[in-house]
Amino acid sequence: MSISLDGNGSVRLWTRRCDESACLVIETSGTYCEIAMDRVHVEALRDQLPEVLAGLDLWAVEDDGCAKAAVAERRAVQAVARALDLAVAVEEVGVHDVSTSLRAAATEASGRAEAADAAVRAFGNATVEVDYATEKLNYAMSAAEAALRRLRNGDQLPERAVSGVQRR
Repeated sequence: MSISLDGNGSVRLWTRRCDESACLVIETSGTYCEIAMDRVHVEALRDQLPEVLAGLDLWAVEDDGCAKAAVAERRAVQAVARALDLAVAVEEVGVHDVSTSLRAAATEASGRAEAADAAVRAFGNATVEVDYATEKLNYAMSAAEAALRRLRNGDQLPERAVSGVQRR
């Protein structure tokens, strides 16, 4: 199985049935990484892959939406510039009502383009914040799981680990 990453790299999964293992190969922008996996790791990957791929689909949809918003904003900016130039020309020949109408439509289009830009930036910022919060949560869960394993094994926890885990 192989997935290309925008021409900058790829992710490949090589399986070896003879020794029930696999190798995940990641190449991006001049870096190369091989991750050897035993059967249990491959099975875990298989179980998680549908959710990951669904996440990639959502990512593509989100990127597509942001790209469409950027294209619409560029079109609006270009149309506003043309409309304002035309409004000046129309004003010079004395057709004031057409000039006023063009300026009003340009103001509306400009405002909507700014709103779209603000929404895309807010979406991007919110996505970064969610990713950061999720990473913090995953780190906290990993620490809690490690502490729980130590407690179940009867080991003494380091003092810093005890502060975040309640003992029975």
